[in-house]
Amino acid sequence: MPGRFLMLALGAAMADRTMVELRASRALRVAEVDQAMLKPRLNGLQPDPTKKPWLEALTEGSGLDGIRMVEILGLVAVALIVSRQAKFPLCGRKAEKEQSTFDPVAAREYRFGPSLMQKLEGSHAMTSEELANVLHTHVGEMTGPTRQPSLGLSDRQVEEHKQIFGKNALTPAKKENPIWLLVKQVFGGLFNIMLWICVVCELVLAVIFDGDDMLTPVILSMVIVASGTLQWWTELQAESMMQSLQAMQSTEKVCCLRHDGVALAVTEEWVEPADLVPGDIIQLEAGEKVPADLRIIFCTDGAEVDNAALTGESLPEPRSTTPEGPTLAIMEARNVCFFGTTVVKGRMQGIVFRTGDHTFLGQIAAKMTTATRTRSSLEVQIEHFVHIIAFVALAVGLLSLVANVMSPVHRGIDKILGNAATAFFAQVPEGLLPTVTISLMIASRRMVKQKVLVRKIDAIETLGCVNVLCSDKTGTLTAGCMTATDIVTLCDNEIHMCRCTADEWQTPVASATVLHLAQCGLLNNTCRVNPEGQLTGNPTEVAILEACCRVMGDDRQEYQEQNPRVFEIPFNSESKWMLTVHSVSPGVFRLILKGAPERVLALCKHAADQADICDLTDQRRGEINTALYRLMSGGRRVLCFAEMYLRDMPDDFDWKGTGPQDANFPMDGFAWLGLVGLEDPPKEGVKEAVATLDIAGCKTVMVTGDHPTTAQAIAERIGVLDSVEMEALPKEARDHTVITGAMLAEYVPEGDGFEGPEVTQEQLKFWRTAVQHARVFARVSPMHKRVIVRAYQQLGGAICAMTGDGVNDAPALKAAEVGVAMGIRGTEVAKEAADIVLLDDKFSAIVSAMGQGRLCSENLKKSIMYTLCSKIPQVMPTFAELLGVPTALTVAQVLLVDIGTDIVTAIAYALQASEADLMHSVPRPMSERLVGWKVLMYSYGYFGWMQMACCWATFFLVPGIQDLMSVPSEEWTAEEELVDVRGMTAYYWALVAGQLAAAVCTTTKSQSLFSYGLPNGALNVCIVFEVALALAAVYWAPMQGMFQTASLGWQSIALPVGLALVLCLVEEARKAIVRPSGGKPGY
Repeated sequence: MPGRFLMLALGAAMADRTMVELRASRALRVAEVDQAMLKPRLNGLQPDPTKKPWLEALTEGSGLDGIRMVEILGLVAVALIVSRQAKFPLCGRKAEKEQSTFDPVAAREYRFGPSLMQKLEGSHAMTSEELANVLHTHVGEMTGPTRQPSLGLSDRQVEEHKQIFGKNALTPAKKENPIWLLVKQVFGGLFNIMLWICVVCELVLAVIFDGDDMLTPVILSMVIVASGTLQWWTELQAESMMQSLQAMQSTEKVCCLRHDGVALAVTEEWVEPADLVPGDIIQLEAGEKVPADLRIIFCTDGAEVDNAALTGESLPEPRSTTPEGPTLAIMEARNVCFFGTTVVKGRMQGIVFRTGDHTFLGQIAAKMTTATRTRSSLEVQIEHFVHIIAFVALAVGLLSLVANVMSPVHRGIDKILGNAATAFFAQVPEGLLPTVTISLMIASRRMVKQKVLVRKIDAIETLGCVNVLCSDKTGTLTAGCMTATDIVTLCDNEIHMCRCTADEWQTPVASATVLHLAQCGLLNNTCRVNPEGQLTGNPTEVAILEACCRVMGDDRQEYQEQNPRVFEIPFNSESKWMLTVHSVSPGVFRLILKGAPERVLALCKHAADQADICDLTDQRRGEINTALYRLMSGGRRVLCFAEMYLRDMPDDFDWKGTGPQDANFPMDGFAWLGLVGLEDPPKEGVKEAVATLDIAGCKTVMVTGDHPTTAQAIAERIGVLDSVEMEALPKEARDHTVITGAMLAEYVPEGDGFEGPEVTQEQLKFWRTAVQHARVFARVSPMHKRVIVRAYQQLGGAICAMTGDGVNDAPALKAAEVGVAMGIRGTEVAKEAADIVLLDDKFSAIVSAMGQGRLCSENLKKSIMYTLCSKIPQVMPTFAELLGVPTALTVAQVLLVDIGTDIVTAIAYALQASEADLMHSVPRPMSERLVGWKVLMYSYGYFGWMQMACCWATFFLVPGIQDLMSVPSEEWTAEEELVDVRGMTAYYWALVAGQLAAAVCTTTKSQSLFSYGLPNGALNVCIVFEVALALAAVYWAPMQGMFQTASLGWQSIALPVGLALVLCLVEEARKAIVRPSGGKPGY
């Protein structure tokens, strides 16, 4: 009984509350009801005395009494309580939303069903009402620009959708903690690990075996930490510059239509784009950015959006409200606007159907955060070099260990391990990391001065190795804005074509017809001037107006005021023309027609020829069509102009109509004025840059989403394609010179590349042919661009760079060895994916950056060659001890050479000028290592042995050294120990002199120093510094105690200097032998 009473109480309480909530929720969820039914349901919230009590109405006809019904409601209440404890989101109530374990996915499935995202993929195929029902919003009835009151979401629904869908913002790429990045730079990498092993070994010898050399591990540790910190700081600075660029881009508020859910008072709220949710109705005007993926429910005739950032299409694309077919890809739909694009003409309203990471742009950005980056060329080369050095160092160390153990001279374990560690240590170029890091930093600083921001400094060297440059067209190779380039008119009974760009236009105007056409362009135009005095509006309209202003001069505003517009038929997708009517004088009106040539010509009967009007004969139409074809085949967009005068018309005539079929004025006697050709022109300096890249052995390939005809025309103009060479190619090669997205669609592999078992032989054959012959890829999707890059890398054996500015370029930017983004026009997604950012968007900057990369690579090779020269004379004293030779070099002295002498000089190579124009030679092939057999043979098999001979000659000429070979070191007197210290000092000084000779000799590979001149100023200063440091180590008492050196006589100082000069002369003889004719550097 108590349980039953409790159930009844719960049932009564729950029923009382539930009925109120159900009525309220039904009234507030306007997306589920028709507008006609909305007010009656809201009125249902008010008490109605004519209605029966709710319990009686509920039990009527059910066969249950009221008590039993209350019990049932009590059970429902218990079930609801249990479900809340199970944390299921019910009814979207605030209590559930505020739970810390709120699951937005579960809430979305409960509220909208489990297949919401799949439904939204077909938003373009739904009617506005169908999509509104899916998103629980209400579009009302649209009659032109007017709106019914029930449009949009209620405030309560907005909060609910925010909980379910989150903020309308892209999830930023996960950035690692700067401290953790520093730790990885200092302790990560095979080379760093090898250096830390050296530090540990030295510490073990010093602590466990009571060694006296604590200086070596301390200095080496400082070098490793400093090197890692420098690279970390450089990349952190680049990241800081990227963040400052992003901070400069502000977002404007969006006009959003919402209501309060009770009084249904619709308000226009200006909200931040991040606060938009699916189901919101927003309104956009020309010039505004689209803040989310949007299904258009209303737009003015001729509305257009700029999709270049997503698709690469250079021309604005028209938009409409008509549902598309379900088989059409949503990217091709005309009734959808995507996040990140821009409205360039007209105004529109639409339903937000995807926000944040679910937008098309967000999906691409998400792929960028999960995709693995292609390793840079420098990473691969350094890893290869480290493997070689690790093998050599371990082999030498083990050989020394075995030799010491098997030596007839008995040595303690500490002495054996010390000798082995010294041999191992001598082969490790401790200064390599700081040398590479600082050299790249110097190159990075130089490139910043050329407006090139390097985000990953190892990309500098890789850029110098690039032999295929895949480049987007719109905004990268071209200006990214429309420009009127050609005017075609009838002049003295002949078709006349003239250029009208800012650089090529010549005044005064010789043709009256051109002047008439310019007047029409000024009057029939929708551009506006913003407060800053800049023209705004459709890019095509702006381009036409700018060209007409060049013809007319500064009389634009005055001429427009003198010919006021009295009537207009806007452009629409059906008629494809725009008509304006202007009052010229009392009773005289001028009708100006502008639009698609075939539509305008159909309304023309005459043609303007200077001041005369002649008949538009079939022959003349054919001549006009020939000129039209010529412009279109050159990648131009063409508009046609015509005019007609109406006389004896009432000044207050009521103009009406939308076309020839319903106009209350004649529209069939226009006089053709001319054609205007427009294009997105190549950027300044692009043609010269492409030619330079071609000479440098780097093939430029255009990869664009634009139309093939436009892409091919631009490619021919900038030198990417040569029509004459194309005609001479075999048919198969010619057919693969320009490849469209439709051609390659069936050959796209399922995986990320061409190395999996699922790749067919047909796919491999197609792509091998494509990477060999293709110069233009047109009408390709973002994922196609990534596949193209992979094809060049895996099937073409190329080191590939990719340039771009749009979201559609981001996958390929990350896949390439070097991704290059535009700094001004580029989207944040593109810049985040790139390694290098062109701050001024100049394509020509890539050429100078590539030259800098090649110089950096060349100087790094010379620097490493110089550093390795000292390894043979550093290790030989360890093995000489087995023959009874006194100690000639200590670990501390090896470190003094590597850190105090070599590292400073090696860094100075970064400032060295090139031997010749590096952009007139081919890039280093992938098969050629940065540290190849030539470098190793030079250092280990040639110059290192000459250095060693000089060192031993100096060592054995020290008085008393040879006598020590017959006396065990344990029996040496203090004087004899001093003799050994002098011998070590002489060996050290001879090694320094030999390295000075190596620094001078490796400045050039084959060019004579007598023609090249002295090394750069920094290297000269470093040489002076090395000499000063070495002399301080020889003669300054504090350093003598630190590095076990002693003062030398002038003979021991002068001899190594003389021998160093001999080394330079020998090297000059070698260069003369290997140098090709003409004195140019070979190798």
